[in-house]
Order: sequence, then C-alpha cells, then structure tokens
Amino acid sequence: METEMKPREHVRMKLLGGVRAEMFICHIEGQEGNASKPTPILLQNMSPSGLQVLCHLRLPVNRSYMLQVNVTLGEWQFSLLAHMVWRRPEGNHYIYGCALLPDEGIRKGLLCALLAKLQAMSPKQQRIHELYKRMNYRKESSYARLDVRG
Repeated sequence: METEMKPREHVRMKLLGGVRAEMFICHIEGQEGNASKPTPILLQNMSPSGLQVLCHLRLPVNRSYMLQVNVTLGEWQFSLLAHMVWRRPEGNHYIYGCALLPDEGIRKGLLCALLAKLQAMSPKQQRIHELYKRMNYRKESSYARLDVRG
C-alpha cells in the first residue's frame, strides 16, 4: 500500500538531547477513556503540527486509535492529541512520526513554547530565531501577538 506524503505545514525543530514526555492511548475506534497506562517517550523533534518520538512500544500505524501526549516545554505544559503516521525500528526501540490534531489555540501556544526553547538552546543565534519565526508565522500573523504567560 502506497501513501502520499504531504509537505509539512510547519518546520520541525530538533530538540537537542530530546525532551522527556509520556503518552497513552486515549481513544480506540472513537470510544473515549484511558485505554492504556502512560508510557515514557522521548521527543526528538517537534512543530506545532507534529512530532517525532522514540518509544519502546511497537504500536500500529493507523487512525483507529488516538494518543494523548503530555509534555512540558519550559513554563508551558501541553496535553496533545495525536495519531501515528509512520514507524521505523531503531535498535530495541521504535521511532514514530505523529500528526497532532489541528487546534489553533494549541498550535499558537506550541509555537511560542518552541520559540522559547530554541532561544534557550541557542541564545546568541538571533538570525536563527528570526528565521524560525518567519517560517512558522507565515500563515498566522496573529501568532506574534500571542503571549500565553499572561
């Protein structure tokens, strides 16, 4: 079966050293509820519309179930809904590509948190910060006005 790859909506940011998070299955065939126990994962890269994770579980790649990914990025905490798009073995683990469910409020918050993470990882690289902003803010100019810290 051949699947058509779509271009990414946002630029993925590599998370140096990874970011610890947890995920669990929260919906199966549209049925709500905690369908699994939380399992630790390592986020390797992330954007407001998707992420790449390293996990010890071998999960199916389909849309019959949905994952909840709980992650903290600096001052921000997110509970994200996602589904698996692809899987690749890596030693005794698996790397997954996940698409996040489109929620504009969450995407705006993620964009702010990721920009803050980028600034913390490389504080002297103002040109990279500006490039990241321009590449990701191209559709939603209102992102620049969002301050989720209050």
